[in-house]
Amino acid sequence: MATRLTLDQESPGSTPGRATKSLNLRMPDPSLRLIPVIVAGIVYMIIGIIWYSPYVLGRVWKRFMKNEKQVYEISGTRIGLIYVFNTIASLLFAYVLAHIIKFAGLRTFIDGANAGFWIWLGFVVTTVLPVYLYESRSVVLYIIYITYQLVAIVVIGGIIAVIQ
Repeated sequence: MATRLTLDQESPGSTPGRATKSLNLRMPDPSLRLIPVIVAGIVYMIIGIIWYSPYVLGRVWKRFMKNEKQVYEISGTRIGLIYVFNTIASLLFAYVLAHIIKFAGLRTFIDGANAGFWIWLGFVVTTVLPVYLYESRSVVLYIIYITYQLVAIVVIGGIIAVIQ
């Protein structure tokens, strides 16, 4: 339910201090259903698992990571922490995206996917590109990562719009 905000204004020629006009503004409702957020967060992670699997781009990613002499084999407690933080990050991204989609009033998969595309282009591409440039990282690694983000964000944007 939206909160109603009433602003009273004085009309020209009216008695000062006496309200003569009322303007009603509706504030957006900040409540959000968490099921779409959880579903989208899980889908985000599943897309990442598939994207970086040996059957899609995992082998290429590993080859380029070896060329950069960076550690790509992670095990033990560290992998558990990585999955915990990745889960939190995926859910947080889905939560923020769900708010954007809700406030925009988007209800179809195409509209949600379109919002996901613009969020990806405006926030993800523009923040990740400088990191890769300053670190002189491989263009292939950048393309693998940024296209994963594109696919995942577009898909979860569509999902959130449909099931919110």
